[in-house]
Amino acid sequence: MNRRTFLRTVGGGLALGLGAAAPAGAQQMDLKIGYMPHPIHENSIKWMKVWATEHKVALTLVPTSYEVYVEKMTANLTSRGGQYDVIWHNDDWGQLWGRYLEPVDDVPAIKKMSRFLYEPPFVWEGKDTGVAFVETIGTFFYRTDLLKESEFPRTWDNLVKTCQRLQKDGKVKWGFAGGMKYPHGWFTFFWSIWANGGDLMLPIHERRNEELGRHGWKAAIAEPEAVQAVEFWWDNIKTHKIVPPGQPGYSRDDANAIFMAGDAAITMADTTLYGKFNDPKQSKVAGKISVASFPMGPRAKFKSIAWRDAWAWAIPSHIDPAKKKMAKELLNWINLNREAQVDLWKTTGGFPPNEEVQKELIKTDAVFRKFRAATVESEKIIHGAFYFARWPEFFATGIDHMVKAVTGPRDAIKPTLAEGAKMMSEIAARS
Repeated sequence: MNRRTFLRTVGGGLALGLGAAAPAGAQQMDLKIGYMPHPIHENSIKWMKVWATEHKVALTLVPTSYEVYVEKMTANLTSRGGQYDVIWHNDDWGQLWGRYLEPVDDVPAIKKMSRFLYEPPFVWEGKDTGVAFVETIGTFFYRTDLLKESEFPRTWDNLVKTCQRLQKDGKVKWGFAGGMKYPHGWFTFFWSIWANGGDLMLPIHERRNEELGRHGWKAAIAEPEAVQAVEFWWDNIKTHKIVPPGQPGYSRDDANAIFMAGDAAITMADTTLYGKFNDPKQSKVAGKISVASFPMGPRAKFKSIAWRDAWAWAIPSHIDPAKKKMAKELLNWINLNREAQVDLWKTTGGFPPNEEVQKELIKTDAVFRKFRAATVESEKIIHGAFYFARWPEFFATGIDHMVKAVTGPRDAIKPTLAEGAKMMSEIAARS
């Protein structure tokens, strides 16, 4: 079964009841961690190992790639499998898994975090279902050896002109590179729709399912703001040629590699990639990068916008009670350990979810202040996903049509997006 077939069936299938739990085996001082290979996860696991050593607990690490992560973890949860005791739980599939996860309201560290991170992504029937381990926020990275802070483009028009100038002067091969294909649409399509005053659903910026339902589960990718954003990318690929011609097939990893190789002046990525971009062992642009807020589109009625979300660890509800208790102690410790929280920021660029630590960093760390100014201090703050069970299928359908639009004739963009919007609305209404 491919991912899209899986996503079409799983959203409805999760409504089915659960079978009886299997008898717990003999308690073992072992926790099996399901995660994605990524600098943020690896940093968190580094500190898990510290805790595990202190508490004489064994950790079994089970990496899974991003492209198949949702499918594999959902299969484990719905079958009540025993492969994992702690799993990565992302905001944009929060409602897909809610009924299968242990409530974690009794983890004290959650009280140190912003409720914006939890509501609605990680709340199921009034209970928190994940413990945030990083704030994940998109930002623009640019080369400081090519652009001064005052020269960074603040509008789409200036972005095009700046990229063309740098290419014409022989400074870079490409002005911009960003992920486009599913599931990487945040780094091109989504940010530009939001920066142009649009959204993926109506009402604009609404994330509460009851309100989305009251307005008819209406997808917004055929609205003028989104159509103009997709036209912007068509022009950037085929007319302005400021991005690689193969970008419609790029993942974020593809775009990140181009930026780190020094072949692009600007990219868009989560702040959590800062540590990797700034590592001289991995990146040719290390020591020569900074961040900025989104260049704004012509239809936006506000000056700046950013998404603010979290990645969390979660605990399957069917595992042994002793393991649940152990896992909660682990996740609480990581978020209350100041050294671990500061190391998260210093090593990766990810914002620590403990707001007391953030307040310290605001006072002492100029780079952290700059990152905040480019992201969470924007005029508009939104969630970067939606929180109904069929969101992954909705997301995939939207990206498929946007990619189709930028690879087809320009005059077919609007009808292609209208077709996609109709399908997306139908998918959302089935949640």
